[in-house]
Amino acid sequence: MRNLKYLLVIALSVFSYSCSSENETPKFVEKSVTIEVEMDGNYTEYLVTFSVHSMLSGTSTFVALVLDQPSELNWTQVIQQGNTYTLSFEPEVPTISATSSAPIHSLGLVFNAVHLGGETNDSFQPLSATVNVLADGAVYRQFDYEALPPGEVTLPLAEEVTFE
Repeated sequence: MRNLKYLLVIALSVFSYSCSSENETPKFVEKSVTIEVEMDGNYTEYLVTFSVHSMLSGTSTFVALVLDQPSELNWTQVIQQGNTYTLSFEPEVPTISATSSAPIHSLGLVFNAVHLGGETNDSFQPLSATVNVLADGAVYRQFDYEALPPGEVTLPLAEEVTFE
């Protein structure tokens, strides 16, 4: 009976050690990602800032972001050491679209809009936006943004996304 107890303790010790994830490398789910922003309201009366950062594949490999729409623009600022891509512009079309150049497992994004000033009338509608993060072509996460009326401060939309 005593030997059985010792064998049971040893078996439990071996089992718990073998199930330990301490030495395992993390398993990342990587997806081809597209970020789409659809704006509504009087979006042409705003300065819009769209920024994506920390797009990672593997354990720490930075992935570039390709601006698809508006096709006539380039990134306003690219900080390669920080893996950050920023576009600040006065939109003429209601869509922003960007695609990862390789599959990634995580990213961060920021969207903000500031009214350019000037007179508004009763038909003025503050900018609103829907930000879709598509993973392998399907909507993975969706975020909504609402700008406050001119003269009021709107907080930016800032989100982190990890694919599981």
